Order: sequence, then C-alpha cells, then structure tokens
Amino acid sequence: MKPLPFLLLTSALALAAAKGHAQRTPSEAATAEQRLVEDLGTDQVPATAVPAAGDFRNVSTLTQNGNGNNATIDQRSLSTLGNQAYITQAGALNVLGLAQNGGGNQVYMTQQGNGNRADFSQEGQNNSSTLNQRGANNQLQGVVSGNENELNIRQDGSYNRVQSEIRQNDRTYNISQIGYGNTLTQRETTAQSPQGYSVEMRGAGINITIEQGRVVR
Repeated sequence: MKPLPFLLLTSALALAAAKGHAQRTPSEAATAEQRLVEDLGTDQVPATAVPAAGDFRNVSTLTQNGNGNNATIDQRSLSTLGNQAYITQAGALNVLGLAQNGGGNQVYMTQQGNGNRADFSQEGQNNSSTLNQRGANNQLQGVVSGNENELNIRQDGSYNRVQSEIRQNDRTYNISQIGYGNTLTQRETTAQSPQGYSVEMRGAGINITIEQGRVVR
C-alpha cells in the first residue's frame, strides 16, 4: 500500500493539471456561431489526430452548430498515408460535400453563416487546402488533382462564388473575396504556368476569370 502523503501529492498534481486545461480562455465573440468557430474551429485540431507514416486510416472531425446544416465526407486512402478532413459549420442551412482520394491530403474547412455551400475534392498526394466561407449564400466549387498543391480560399460577404480547378503539381494559390456578388473562375492545367499566385477581390459585382492551359476532362 502506498503511503498517504504520496497519494495526496498525486491527487493534487492531477487536479492542478485538470484546472490548467479548463482555464483556456474562451472566445468573446458577439454571436454563438462565432464563439463556436473560434473555440472549436479547425485551428484547434489536436496533433494526435494526424496519422503517422504508413497509417492507411483516414481522419475526419466534424463540428456543427445550428439548424439544417449538412455535411458529407468521403475519404479513400490510396497510398501509405491517410487523408485528413477537419470541418466546422455554424449557422443554418450550410451544405458541404467533400471527397479526398490519394494519400496525405488535408482539408481544413469552416462555414459560418447561412446558406453557404461548398463542393470540394482532392486527388493525389500531399495536397493541403484551407477553405473559409463567412456570410450568406456564398458558393465554392473546387477540384485539386495533382501532388504537393496548396490552396487557400476565403469568402467573406454574401452571394460570392468561386470555381477553382487545379490539375497540376507543386502550386500555391491564395484566393480571397470580400464583398457582395463577386465571381472568380480559376482553371490551371499547364506545366509552363507560374508556381502559383494570389488574388484578392473587394467590392461588389466583380467578375474575374483566370485560365491557364486547357482543362482536361
């Protein structure tokens, strides 16, 4: 039997550790949806969730708050690494369809607001995408097919739309739309194009089309 002082010390240490964990500063955002995204958003994913090398298992985390939100996640590992998807939806009537095929692919997705929709797929190896929509009735349609690509898309406002299609390797793209009724169409398929670019649109009713190479169907 262990001495009584040892038991008391062990209990005190355990209590202190639990108290320290519980004291993480909560979000002070104005709405419940914003607080959820900040407290439990994709940036809070624990490192222990990441699959180790040689682990075929896929990982997905889905957090939803509100009414009428819908999410579908389909992941298939075709290599020695699993795929990862971390999704947060807060608000009402948001819809997400996500598919990943390959290995080592990652998606971090946040939809906050009402009536936002995202349809996104990644195929290949070690692609990473961060997708954020905030507002109302924004739409995102994206395809990444290749290896070692990085895609960052942000939409903030209402009735904005992004159509992104990448069929190349080792590219980095940053796309941001802020405002109302903006539309961006992006297609990338040629090896001679730059290694990526950044696009930022602010305003209302702006339409931009970027097409490099011929899209392969």
